[in-house]
Amino acid sequence: MLIKKNGRVRRGLAALPFHFLAFPLCLLPAASQTLTVPAAPARIERIIFRGNRTDEKLLRKHLPFSEGDPLSPSTLKDAQTSLWNMRQFKQVDVSSSAIPGGNAEISINVTDGWYLVPLPFFTGGSGGGRGGIVLIGRNIFRQTESLMASAFSSSAGSSAALALRREKWSLSTAVRRRSITERHYADGAFSAGSGFGPPPDERDPSRYGIVANSYHKTTDETAVAAGIPLTRGSGRRSGLSATFGWEHSELKYSAPSPGLPGDAGRQGRAFVSLKSGHDGTGAAEAIGAIFGFGLADMERRLAPLPAPSFASGAETSYHRGAAWTGSDFSYGYLLAQWDGTLSWGTHRSLSLRLAGGHGKDLPPNRLLATGRETGLSGNYAREFRGASATGASLVYSHPFRITRRGMWQGALFVEAARAWGAAAAGGKTGAGASFWYKFWRFPLPLGFSCTYSLDDRDPQVSAALGGRF
Repeated sequence: MLIKKNGRVRRGLAALPFHFLAFPLCLLPAASQTLTVPAAPARIERIIFRGNRTDEKLLRKHLPFSEGDPLSPSTLKDAQTSLWNMRQFKQVDVSSSAIPGGNAEISINVTDGWYLVPLPFFTGGSGGGRGGIVLIGRNIFRQTESLMASAFSSSAGSSAALALRREKWSLSTAVRRRSITERHYADGAFSAGSGFGPPPDERDPSRYGIVANSYHKTTDETAVAAGIPLTRGSGRRSGLSATFGWEHSELKYSAPSPGLPGDAGRQGRAFVSLKSGHDGTGAAEAIGAIFGFGLADMERRLAPLPAPSFASGAETSYHRGAAWTGSDFSYGYLLAQWDGTLSWGTHRSLSLRLAGGHGKDLPPNRLLATGRETGLSGNYAREFRGASATGASLVYSHPFRITRRGMWQGALFVEAARAWGAAAAGGKTGAGASFWYKFWRFPLPLGFSCTYSLDDRDPQVSAALGGRF
């Protein structure tokens, strides 16, 4: 009996924890048993702009939010970065404040303006020099638009151009005349046709090999092009744009002979291109730095990158020559290019460029070359041409010192290209280095670039003052 009683006692004692736990819960008020729901995030009720000359409607398009959106921890930083990337402002300040009702007001203070300035230009190198003047204006009509008019001249010809740009929309026209003596070598190479000055092999052709043929030719060109945005990029996702254009071109030889290439006449063409990727700094943005425009992100430029970043872009274009484009020849060719850049640390970077193309029924003057269509970075005296071409260029860039005044920077590159599908296939390989100083407040890079052609065993040196390489 005692055992049974003790067993009941034990069972009763075992149930006590449950009763003691349940007892306080029964006595709690009903409100304390209700789950707590987090308060809804504040929403953006008003966006106020101050100090801007740029049209407010345009600024709103660059904001990653609008009235009614929730205010997140990254809202202000994302807005500041987007406005920095417009490269228009001297100062950008984005802040938020609470207003009655629990919502938020975003205040955006910017400092901008407009300019219209002429800039002299001179470049020189192994192939000779050229000079000219550029008239550049920006934000005159409060749309961050840029206007550029330019005129250049050298011993090999002259050119003039007019370009208008607003956001991703662009319209340009240009007239050019180039008159040079071109040489065709016994190994299949030609005088380098890229660039505006005379060919670099003009001073001493014999050092590059046996000249099989030489002739003087003059090319007159008139070009018109228009660019339109197709999609708008956001964050790391880049936008897509298209360019449509037409070029009238006429080629003449000074002394007809049996050894001429046989492509004299009209070579007009139409083209369309698609491009994906973030645009680099243009001429108008570079000139604006004289007045401090685009330097609102100075602290970002001076600080090391918080983490490695990778950016890439691609472009492809198709070119067609026929009677309807004003050409005496029927031909077509396709070009493609991809660029990728890895940046880290103190803004060091490693860039890779892959490019190439293929054409059909190309006249000799339209053959694809190891240089123009293969994306090589260096300057070369000779090039190979063919119906098909491909190339690759690898560049390492290293800033030696970055201050609020400017940046000392150097670069090393190695590259190779090959062209085939013509009378003689050939390749171009080279390596080089460049060293320059870039002012933040003045687009005046001072420096030089040297390219060594591994196949020709020949160095080419170029320098720039008051312009870009």
